[in-house]
Amino acid sequence: MKIRCEHNSIRLRLRKSELAQLRVERWIETSVHFPDGPVFAWELAIREDKAEMDAHFDAGRISVFVPAQQAQEWMDTDAVGMEQFIPLHGGGSLHLLVEKDFPCKDRPDEDTTDFFSELAEDAPVKC
Repeated sequence: MKIRCEHNSIRLRLRKSELAQLRVERWIETSVHFPDGPVFAWELAIREDKAEMDAHFDAGRISVFVPAQQAQEWMDTDAVGMEQFIPLHGGGSLHLLVEKDFPCKDRPDEDTTDFFSELAEDAPVKC
């Protein structure tokens, strides 16, 4: 599962195998370990108790939660993404975007077997 963070924006992209794992386990996690010990982790979890997508950050972990019905519809259809804007204290919003991952069109040598190539036909040129 890839993560891209920009100013008040978190974007997660899942490959086919990760979506299959999420479907079965209802949770998926990825992490980066640093040489001096700390770990940066991010997770995506399906939650029955959520009405909208939500996110939290604690102890070096980003957690993104998706309502069960929304996640099921996304997993069962050709829908590419799920999106939510969460108001922040003091103004602005946190933008959450969870997407099925496409192969990059500018990397022809990349192994694309675990990407959603069939959904990428009308996708933008950039990754």
